[in-house]
Amino acid sequence: MLANETIRHPDGRTSKVFRAGQGPVVVWLHGPHGIRGHDPVIAELAKRHSVVAPLAPGFADLGELDAIGNVHELALHYDDVFAALGLEAVTLVGHSFGAMAAAEVAAHFPRRVARLALISPIGLWLDQHPLPDMFAVPYMTIDTVLWKAGKALPAMADPADEPNNPVERQVAIAQGLTTVAKFVWPLPDRGLRRRLPRITAQTLVIAGADDRFVPAPYVEEFAARIPRARAAIIPDAAHMVPYEQPAEVFRLLEAWPHPKGKAA
Repeated sequence: MLANETIRHPDGRTSKVFRAGQGPVVVWLHGPHGIRGHDPVIAELAKRHSVVAPLAPGFADLGELDAIGNVHELALHYDDVFAALGLEAVTLVGHSFGAMAAAEVAAHFPRRVARLALISPIGLWLDQHPLPDMFAVPYMTIDTVLWKAGKALPAMADPADEPNNPVERQVAIAQGLTTVAKFVWPLPDRGLRRRLPRITAQTLVIAGADDRFVPAPYVEEFAARIPRARAAIIPDAAHMVPYEQPAEVFRLLEAWPHPKGKAA
């Protein structure tokens, strides 16, 4: 299980932050499944890094969203988290909704992020490549469209502290999708395209070849609009690519050069 702590924001709000591993700091911003106690991606990152993984507002308590009205306030929220933890010029890795949040943080507060990995990043809309509505899918069957195999890995199927509890699983899924919907529905692009050129971090964009929500044109758009970004499409994977093809994702992350020329 991951260690966790609660931090307090200047306005009195609180946030839960999970930690694992030792070494250079990597901040992980999670996707629609939240953070599981035995999250295999965090476990792999923790083999070489000190992983800091904030739980997104709304995933534990939807009431947390009352104080966060839009993507700009979401970026401010994460800036508060980074400030409380003393994080500057970090390596920031985000998946799905977490990748969108990571891009917003890097665009709003460039000093916070030196290296940025966007995995299956949502947050853009291309009229010539319209996307399916993620929220038209009944939330209890959302895994059928997120995973290439149509179902989640066992480690990601249950909430972190409630293994095999169907009620808690339903609550966790509903809270996660409600949070994501607040910031991306009905169209995901809330101006992020215009802000992407503000990003100064060395950036890597990764997606699965069978991702229904981040197909190749979207990967190319992210990479084209972020200075010094490069993109990679991984075969035999969908939206949950870091869990479906972890070896290839970590190969790309390990080969990703440090700004000073050192490996990650």
